Amino acid sequence: MFEVLNFFPKSISNILYQNIENHFEELEEIRIRVDKPIILKFSNKEIIISYNINSEEILNLLQKICDNSVYSYQNQICNRIYYSKRWT
Repeated sequence: MFEVLNFFPKSISNILYQNIENHFEELEEIRIRVDKPIILKFSNKEIIISYNINSEEILNLLQKICDNSVYSYQNQICNRIYYSKRWT
């Protein structure tokens, strides 16, 4: 259920878990942007987490999601289709 959190560094994963543990079924989106707070979008609300993720963390996250082959996922990323075997 919380497998998606395994893609994040442990420190961020713990913060995310604390904010979604009781509402995971309602979670629709995790928004991350360089040097901006993380936003959790639920079906009926948004939670802004005051943790500014840096570019290195985002790159590491992207590499984990794409199994270190961003090129192979390029079309899916460009089409905003994010897929990982680990999430299913």
